Amino acid sequence: MLQFYVVDNLWKGTLDIHHFRSLPDAIRAYRTLPAANQKALGLQRGTDSIDLVQCLPLFPNDREGEDVMTLRFLEFPLWKSDPQVMEMARDLASRLHIRYCLYRHCIIPAPDRDKLPRALRDRYLWPDEPGDLNTAAQWLYVAGAGRLSAAEFKRRFRASQDAAQYPLVTHISAHGMYGRGNYKSLQVSPWEFHLLARRSQERLDQNKKETRNLK
Repeated sequence: MLQFYVVDNLWKGTLDIHHFRSLPDAIRAYRTLPAANQKALGLQRGTDSIDLVQCLPLFPNDREGEDVMTLRFLEFPLWKSDPQVMEMARDLASRLHIRYCLYRHCIIPAPDRDKLPRALRDRYLWPDEPGDLNTAAQWLYVAGAGRLSAAEFKRRFRASQDAAQYPLVTHISAHGMYGRGNYKSLQVSPWEFHLLARRSQERLDQNKKETRNLK
């Protein structure tokens, strides 16, 4: 059985956690907490729990945070495959007017779809290092920091997963290609980069499978 919880401040030494049976009750309790807290609202099933929303600062000097949807539940089949979880995530995004998501230790603009736009449907990533699609990212545009190379971004924010401040990445310049292999420079949102990486990996896996079948 799913239930909800609200944490008053994730950075306190001892967490103050309140449990609720209904999502509306959890949202009301969450909203009463100040935006200066790194508060959280999440789901619990038995001994398993996961945050769905956190209140995070968008810029280093912000004293108050903004409600951000955390997408970590997409990394766990148990949560991702549950239609109730997806429905609750969508409901929360609507009720709290979510503009940004936390994904892989970066804050990114909230995606409005899980499919690539038509203009990118015949595009793939072209990584600098074969097999590592993340190396296709050439420049990352970070709010408050400007355009950073992939190496500089990694140097500055490699410890962000343990920090109170996550970088807000607005878009990415990446090396790409057409379906036939011709080079194409890409300007994409962080979520579109993720979808391109997923599609590019599927293509690589298919090519490997076809190569094995020819032997």
